[in-house]
Amino acid sequence: MPLRTQAALDRAGWSLVDTTVVFSAHSLPERILRWRDPYPAQLLETARLVAQGLGAPSWTFAYQSEGRGGEPWLGPSVAATIGRLAGEGVRRILVCPIGFVADHLEILYDLDIECRRVAESRGVELRRTESLNDDPAFIDALADVVRREWAEPAAVR
Repeated sequence: MPLRTQAALDRAGWSLVDTTVVFSAHSLPERILRWRDPYPAQLLETARLVAQGLGAPSWTFAYQSEGRGGEPWLGPSVAATIGRLAGEGVRRILVCPIGFVADHLEILYDLDIECRRVAESRGVELRRTESLNDDPAFIDALADVVRREWAEPAAVR
């Protein structure tokens, strides 16, 4: 992820000095907190480690793609975070969707359209990192997992 983050900064001609990185992942219903689900803590730890690897002086974490079921979902949302950061004077935001590996509706619409609209309305430039999609290194890693599982299924271990 640090390489993709740096590549996105380079494409935009930005520096980490004047950019806030927003790491994101799919929101889940707040009820998972009652179950002591490790998801939120694992996401924050991943974001912290990537930010540390980048040497990012300014970063935060937000959720995206909240469901429409009427119950409370984990937050803050990326859109709300963009609004907060804009109010604090941030003018460049790089979204790094660490909870997703491929482009799909929740990336292409939620981030590239909805969040970009929010950012533009607040005078903020918004970019995001490229997804792994069909990157050969990613596909090789997935193939390694399949080969390992095929050779020694988890039920046998």
